[in-house]
Amino acid sequence: MAIKSSLFLVCFFLFNLNSYAQTEEEPKDTVIPKLWQLTTTEQLADTVWWALKQKTTKEFMSLVPTLSIIKETFDTLDIKENAQLIKIKYNLIIYTVGKQLKVLQKKAKSNKINFKNCEFESTKILEGKDEKGNRFAYVNIIGSKPKRKFIIKFVTLQLNGNWYLVDELKLDFPEDDPYYKPPIKMKSPVKMKVK
Repeated sequence: MAIKSSLFLVCFFLFNLNSYAQTEEEPKDTVIPKLWQLTTTEQLADTVWWALKQKTTKEFMSLVPTLSIIKETFDTLDIKENAQLIKIKYNLIIYTVGKQLKVLQKKAKSNKINFKNCEFESTKILEGKDEKGNRFAYVNIIGSKPKRKFIIKFVTLQLNGNWYLVDELKLDFPEDDPYYKPPIKMKSPVKMKVK
């Protein structure tokens, strides 16, 4: 009797597992979405700076587009994309930005940069469009701590009217540039006595 009930449970479980695998259920986003509505690259840059100061991955990763936003974008572009391909693109963005954020945080720690104690100086933004008319931007946030400047760099995409961080997130220092020349410290001019 016990064998029959065990066999029944195994068959029941396998049947339900098989039918569940065949249903096209929407996977949940791995990141808790926030409704930022960042309609300009300047707003995104300000929010990236704020998120870095929070020191939590969750806050920062909420600036990456969710799976539903990526799906809506493909729907509005009338592209007959495979649903699996859209999921792969989403997972690639999440994985890439997450990995880049870890590298950025490690570099900040090794250079004794605590974003909470740093000053925001300025933002440089270079916007463009690809051949399909999709808008993107390269963003540089210039910040400083006492006696040292640094640059937070990343690439953004405009999806459904809002801007999202999607790639190339990194922390750089001006001296990392091979063409960087440190400013020359001028000595005060020698005063000449006039007779």
